[in-house]
Amino acid sequence: MPPMNRRLFLVSSLVLPVGCAMDRGGSAGAGPTPLVRAPLTGQSWQYAKHDLFTRALIDTEVDRVSSVGKTIDIDARTQGSDKKDAAQGSVWGLAWMRRYFSHAQPSALLPSEVQAPWGMVLVDPHWSQLQMYETPIPLWPSRLQPGWETRILAKYKTVDSDREFHWEQTMKAEAWETIKVPAGQFTALRYVNAIRFGDTDPARTDSLRHETIWIAPEVGRWVARESKGTYYLDDSVDDQPHSENSYRWELQEWT
Repeated sequence: MPPMNRRLFLVSSLVLPVGCAMDRGGSAGAGPTPLVRAPLTGQSWQYAKHDLFTRALIDTEVDRVSSVGKTIDIDARTQGSDKKDAAQGSVWGLAWMRRYFSHAQPSALLPSEVQAPWGMVLVDPHWSQLQMYETPIPLWPSRLQPGWETRILAKYKTVDSDREFHWEQTMKAEAWETIKVPAGQFTALRYVNAIRFGDTDPARTDSLRHETIWIAPEVGRWVARESKGTYYLDDSVDDQPHSENSYRWELQEWT
């Protein structure tokens, strides 16, 4: 297969064409759909962050619901954080940044996650750069049923740029599984995200991400999450994809 055709094949095989947001429910005759635990101030989740391939422990993060109102704000504290301060900029979320990412914060504090409403993320700190979406996008399936699927076309910005970047995502619920993590054993719905997006680095093209996530309704959040991605360099003669850092998060405890 010619190099360019191979690249196009890799892109198209990961992310299906994206149009308007669309939900497809599970199979007929399925039992009652479980609900994700509602948010309450003080709920918390502690995760161990590992390198996906070497399994080396990179960090430990504690996410905590700090307020519930028009938005649900989840603060994060990390051990061994090397995150830099956010840059100033004219972005949709400048007001959000002033509220949720103070320059006076110690390095152990990460920017907050903002949901509006519960299960729909507006400000997402889990990527290498803080991402602010023009409109909220789903964090997990709106119906916890295998076969449920949605496609999303969105835009996002970062604190380092005033540009808008495209975000095309397919989310699909695959199966209920029993999964064991340090926090215990849970019945969780495994779902996958396939994402094609505009990279903030102009030298990167065909940027793709793939996630596998296990959400346990009783926990109110995922109990395990795996993320990996690839990209090409625009000016490179090498047509092989480069890899982003790949991680796995596992729940250690929750309240």
